[in-house]
Amino acid sequence: MIPEGATWVRFPRFVGDAVMHLPLLRLLRSAGIGPLVVWGPPATVALVEGTPFADATLPDRGKPGPLELARILREHRAARSIHFPKSLRPALAAFLARVPERIGVSESLAGPLNTHTGPFWKAPGTFLERYLDILRRRWPDLGPLPYADYDPGIRVDAPAGPYLCLMPGTLWASKAWPHYPDITRMARAEGFQVVVLGAPGEAALCARAAEPGGLDLCGRTSLKEAAAWLKGASAALANDSGLAHLAAACATPLVALYGPTDPAGPVIWGPRVRALRRPGVPCAPCYQRNCPVPGHPCLEGLDPARVWRSLRDLLMLPE
Repeated sequence: MIPEGATWVRFPRFVGDAVMHLPLLRLLRSAGIGPLVVWGPPATVALVEGTPFADATLPDRGKPGPLELARILREHRAARSIHFPKSLRPALAAFLARVPERIGVSESLAGPLNTHTGPFWKAPGTFLERYLDILRRRWPDLGPLPYADYDPGIRVDAPAGPYLCLMPGTLWASKAWPHYPDITRMARAEGFQVVVLGAPGEAALCARAAEPGGLDLCGRTSLKEAAAWLKGASAALANDSGLAHLAAACATPLVALYGPTDPAGPVIWGPRVRALRRPGVPCAPCYQRNCPVPGHPCLEGLDPARVWRSLRDLLMLPE
């Protein structure tokens, strides 16, 4: 049941962006702000369904326009709307619904429609710090940002022994590190089983990473199920991707690999995260979806032995 007079938090469609909302929800909860209703695309809203992060959830049906979104807010007498997607649609919906407090980014012409707003792309700090700055325009006394400490609340049939999760997929071809099979061999030589996670469109990358002898779960898990696998893993290795953010949210020790992007902005927020990149590559970060440089030096040249050493350090294995 959806409570009246609640704080409605609009979730984005990309997994990494949605996972960055989890520590924000925990912070709002700890400050006594609520009840909290999370709504948005079904796949990402499902992350918090039935968890302490939200009192209620409402997944979209199709892609509703601002008039339909406004009708929903008005029907449930929303007290406030928090909307960080860089889109006019949720801000316009909250404005049309006459929601008393409208808190969001000023991009996409949304600023004048909000009661509390601030820039995102031109603001300093990490993405999470930018979101927090906007929240503090309404609640100046909000404390520091906690870790998400996400638990999906479900269990999976995980191996009895220790295992590592590898996530070789990414939306950008330029973010894909090509040496995952080397890590699979090194991990299995150290007595770890290997579990490979990914979206259906990443099947080729995942199948290659799973060999030799890994368990390929690409396209066979929901986000919550992927989180349950990550929660039980000894450590995880990922490109700059949504599943990397999810691993950190689960407090899984994580090595995140960077090439064309910079970890300083969309920081992967977790208690044991190590960002790794190849130093001295003049073209990086380039923020290109496809590498324009022959040989893809920023990631092709990132040595698997160095990556494995970083994982070993997180695992605290003896040499």
